[in-house]
Amino acid sequence: MSREAWALIKQNKNFNVHVFRRGLFVLIISLGVSCFFGIIMFIIYLSEPENDYYATSGVTSPIKLKSMPAPNESSTPLLEADPVSNDGEKVIPQ
Repeated sequence: MSREAWALIKQNKNFNVHVFRRGLFVLIISLGVSCFFGIIMFIIYLSEPENDYYATSGVTSPIKLKSMPAPNESSTPLLEADPVSNDGEKVIPQ
């Protein structure tokens, strides 16, 4: 085998080794960035404030509701009854 052929074989093997090392380095950096963003999303998820819930019938002003950990299984309602409207029949204007 000539020196040129031997040098060409060595150069090809070094090229493959360098490509593998660069790819592995990029893969490790990508894994680190993904873990960083995952931790940031988890922290943001944990720091979200509790939601506010409101109820309204369109006639009364909104009433702020309390969130409950379980459904209401009692027979008493959680909200007061809507006010009764004694306006009679309403005619739609033409």
